[in-house]
Amino acid sequence: MKRKRLVTFLALGLFFCPLAGLAQTPSEDSASGGNEVRLPVTAPPPPKASGTTRQVRLELPVTASPAAPAPLKAVEIPTANQPALPVFDEKQLLQQIAAPPQPPSFPGVNSNGPELRLGVTPPQAAGAGGAAPARGAAAVGGEQPWSLAADRIIGQHGSEYLEALGSATLVRGFNSLRADSIRYYNASRWVVLRGNVRVLWEGDVLEAQEAEFDLSNMQGWLKHGKIFVAKSNVHVETAYAKKYATSSYRFQNAKFTACDGEKPAWSFTAEEGDLDLTGRTRLWGTRFNVLDQPVLYSPYLLLPGSGKRQSGLLIPDISRSSQRGYTINQPYYHVIDEERDLTFYEYYMTKHGLMQGLEYRHSENSRTKGDWRIDYLHDSKVAANQHQEELYQQSDGLLRPNRNRWWLRSKYDGFVAEPEWALKIDLDMVSDQNYLREFNPGASGYESSRKNFLKDFGRDIEVSDSLTRTSTAFLSRSWDAFGVTAKVAWVQNLAYMNGNNSSSRNPTTQSLPEINAFAFKNAIPGTPLDFEAAGRFNYFWREFGTRGIRTDIHPTVSLPLNWGPVTLVPSAGLRNTAYTVGGYTNEPSSTTTNKTPARTMYELGFTGFTEFSRVFKLDAAPLSASAENIGKTQWGALRHSVMPRLEFAYVPAPKSQERLPYFDSLDRITRQNKITYSVTNVLDRKRTSVVAAPGPAGSNTAVPVVSTDYLDFLSLRLEQSFDRDEAARTEDLARYPKRPFSDIMLQADVRPEKFVTLSSRTYYSPYLKRPTEHEHLLTLHKDDLGELRFGHDYLYPISEYTRTRTSDVQVLRIGADYKITDKLKVTSDYRLDIAAHSDLEKSAGLVWTDQCYEVQLKYSRKPSDQSIELRFNLLDFGKP
Repeated sequence: MKRKRLVTFLALGLFFCPLAGLAQTPSEDSASGGNEVRLPVTAPPPPKASGTTRQVRLELPVTASPAAPAPLKAVEIPTANQPALPVFDEKQLLQQIAAPPQPPSFPGVNSNGPELRLGVTPPQAAGAGGAAPARGAAAVGGEQPWSLAADRIIGQHGSEYLEALGSATLVRGFNSLRADSIRYYNASRWVVLRGNVRVLWEGDVLEAQEAEFDLSNMQGWLKHGKIFVAKSNVHVETAYAKKYATSSYRFQNAKFTACDGEKPAWSFTAEEGDLDLTGRTRLWGTRFNVLDQPVLYSPYLLLPGSGKRQSGLLIPDISRSSQRGYTINQPYYHVIDEERDLTFYEYYMTKHGLMQGLEYRHSENSRTKGDWRIDYLHDSKVAANQHQEELYQQSDGLLRPNRNRWWLRSKYDGFVAEPEWALKIDLDMVSDQNYLREFNPGASGYESSRKNFLKDFGRDIEVSDSLTRTSTAFLSRSWDAFGVTAKVAWVQNLAYMNGNNSSSRNPTTQSLPEINAFAFKNAIPGTPLDFEAAGRFNYFWREFGTRGIRTDIHPTVSLPLNWGPVTLVPSAGLRNTAYTVGGYTNEPSSTTTNKTPARTMYELGFTGFTEFSRVFKLDAAPLSASAENIGKTQWGALRHSVMPRLEFAYVPAPKSQERLPYFDSLDRITRQNKITYSVTNVLDRKRTSVVAAPGPAGSNTAVPVVSTDYLDFLSLRLEQSFDRDEAARTEDLARYPKRPFSDIMLQADVRPEKFVTLSSRTYYSPYLKRPTEHEHLLTLHKDDLGELRFGHDYLYPISEYTRTRTSDVQVLRIGADYKITDKLKVTSDYRLDIAAHSDLEKSAGLVWTDQCYEVQLKYSRKPSDQSIELRFNLLDFGKP
């Protein structure tokens, strides 16, 4: 019996050895570069005696293994035409995830043991009926093979499936599946994972007790697991999850959060959920939890996903104000398409009622964008008399009897017909003079709109307490030597609305339209002269007052002269202004009765300037491009430039222009006979830095390189003017002594590094021996500490022949942001009117920023209002 059993094992050994030899010896099939799946195998123990054994186990000692390299311990399953496996980089695969147990090695991995190679069919190559292609067929799409490694691998009869036991790992590129055991079905490429399952797939991380997946598309399911969806930064704990596409899942009894840790700061729990490829999350039977304690319930909830815009409710603004009462502003964001969106605002105020708002944004291309906003309120409060007006609103002498209140504003950049014809539209119209002062804060308020317009379009709107609002449409085009612009402007005068003054007596001037043409400065052929010109056409309309047409032509000729380092540019200009008026209304008696008056005047001037500079090298050894110097910087040299400048302007401005109709400032040109001299000092530093640059293509190394940059970190300008007319004045000397010299202006801009910014402008009177005006702003900033802000604006009363200023303005601003901890920051701002001994604004706030949320609490106090605001921001949810 023992002899028969020995003969049987010898026969089986002779049968399998040629197969192993064929797999390891180059042949026509294998030499074609077939796909390979490498499966590490450990020699199983000797089989036990049994008359019913259905599983065949082979004991292949190392000494008896074929010619395969001794360090390898793998099973290779060749498929058709695949390149060699890449080197497996465990650190790059795991990134920041803790490493699982070390697998046996394939290319780049070390192990010991025998080898067994079996043929496997790529599923993409199977025919419609599921039949396997012949061995050596080309791989469809050049798919990279999977590598399977484990402590022990068992192969069933006919290779129906392979069982990998003990630290089983299935790897392809940067994707991997790990578990205590993996069963791989050869024909269907279906894998069953049991025990300590950990899957890394396209950036997502899945952990579970058991899971099953189709390797051809990575669809499958898992039980009692955790999922991190990288594309939408979502953590999920679930009893059951089905993966039906890349980064797309369906869940049962799941918890969703963007917070790390076992007990997240906030989370959503749901009976059922669905998360798609974009990161959009739909939840049914949802609770919002704070520290795992439920605080809100919703039968259905839709949460945003990745960086792609998605429709849904935004975080509301909650506040309490002495002027508006308790308020909540709930926005709803709706995506129309990739280029357009809408935001609806429901803003409820207990003291005013419900304000509804709409914002429409669009950006069809790189040259076209628009932001259109409107808010409407049927106010429960009116101010039909002075007693109903707030104290701070009574100074303008106007009432607010209207209940229907609104504000329309917009900015638009685009073009007409072709991109060269640029179009800009600014709308700003409001229902009454108090609206913008009452509804200043919040997402629908003045400050938010102004901030967004400046950020997105670079254009401002008028201050909130102005009694006029201006809307314009501006069209322009430029060629090499010429340019044209056209503008329509409508000025809304709030003093003539809501019955305050008769609208039929409104004298506000409207320009409908204004057309400008320019000839840019260019040399006149055959001469040393330069020529430039400007022309303007206006039609002015008023409800009450003179209406008419005005044309203005202003050519200028200049002669550049270069004398070594000095440049002189004398110039002469001519201005002709003509009017066509149908009749004069609401004009002073000195105005002419001529319906076609005109004005012609000349201008003279010159400009002289030069520049001197010197470079000072700093005594420091230059930084070398070495690894230890990465991140280091040093100043290598300083350049000091001095730029003196002298200007003279003579504009006679005849007194006869006083008889012309008045539409705007161009109708009254100010006489000039002034010499202005200035000197500007600039310090420019040369900085050398050593930075890490990407290494050669295909490598993960960094190469130190030296970079150089320049910065004008200090600019100091000194300027003064001499008025020749004032020096020659003979009238009213007893009351106003001659003061031909202007204030000395000193302007400084300091920006040595990102930590310090100083902008300062001071005017000093040589006659009063004191400063007459200040504008200072100093900012100190350090990333891990906070920010300090100091500002001072000052105007001193002046009574001179050429200027009069009665107001005494002294405004001090102090602000500070201080990081108490990495998460808690204190903010404060204080504005004080020193001259009036009154506070303009006080505000203080706390900002708590955690890994996945931010809470802001702000208190503000103004003479007109006191408010407290609370804002939440669930950081990073749905964002990559």
